[in-house]
Amino acid sequence: MTPTPALLLCLALTQSEPPPASVLEYSGPMSEESGAVDREEIQFTAFAPGQLLYLGVDEANLRATAAADGARVQTLMLGTPVRVMAAGARATVGEYVNAWYQVSVVDAQAPQGTAPVTGWLFGNTLTPFRFEADLDGDGELEVATVVMSNEFKARVRVLEPNVKPPRRVSSVDVDVASTVYGGGRGGPVDVKLLPAKKAGVPLLQLDSAPERCGDFVTSYVSYTGTGGKKGVLGKARLALVLGGLKDPPNESTFKVSFQAAKKQVLVTRTSIEEEEGQPQKVTERKVYQWQDGEYAEVKKPASPDAVSEVKP
Repeated sequence: MTPTPALLLCLALTQSEPPPASVLEYSGPMSEESGAVDREEIQFTAFAPGQLLYLGVDEANLRATAAADGARVQTLMLGTPVRVMAAGARATVGEYVNAWYQVSVVDAQAPQGTAPVTGWLFGNTLTPFRFEADLDGDGELEVATVVMSNEFKARVRVLEPNVKPPRRVSSVDVDVASTVYGGGRGGPVDVKLLPAKKAGVPLLQLDSAPERCGDFVTSYVSYTGTGGKKGVLGKARLALVLGGLKDPPNESTFKVSFQAAKKQVLVTRTSIEEEEGQPQKVTERKVYQWQDGEYAEVKKPASPDAVSEVKP
């Protein structure tokens, strides 16, 4: 896809700015020659001293120094809260480019006056997104986190605290919208928890969009158990993916309405395309029904007005 002049201006403005700390980002432009991402051009979200973060991977070793072979201070479990003390320089560890962070472990059960455990963690293991909720309806609280994978995707992990390792975490990867429209990998992601009261079932909503223009995507992740049995690892699933586009004058946007009692989702999509110098607006409505951890499209409209409209 060839970017329009209006979009090229958007890209130039967007790429000049660092990723905001309120979202997670791991992205980079692809080389036209090799088709791979240049490690020197990779962008990642930088965390600030004083920021509260969480361990977003199954387990990670807190190191005494900012090095992968540094002495192990303590092994931390997914969801462990830490406070950033200082940030190191840009570095490469394995397949990741990020920075080392000196952190202190937040332990609410530590005796008053006890000095917190401190050490170093690499940035790809850290996340601002941690959720604790009964995601599978078994009466127990699961812990969910989101980090960026080395494949430039958002990786959702769900931990069953009462299941013994190594089979206590289920994960699923979610595509994100590229900040380099048509020529990059990875991008930003923001995450929130939708309670069952709102959506019919608990869902993680992942929103990914460039700040100004290009592709954008909203994904919903579910976690289903085994008939309400406690102490059993369930499965994280990609329940529904909705993609859109802002490429002036062309545009495709959507509005999502949950019908919690029916466990349904109504998606109203509005598309604008220019034909012979005139914008054409198309509105389409689709209904999706919850089925075993995913949403399936209902072919028959839920109501008489659930039809497509074409407007000049």
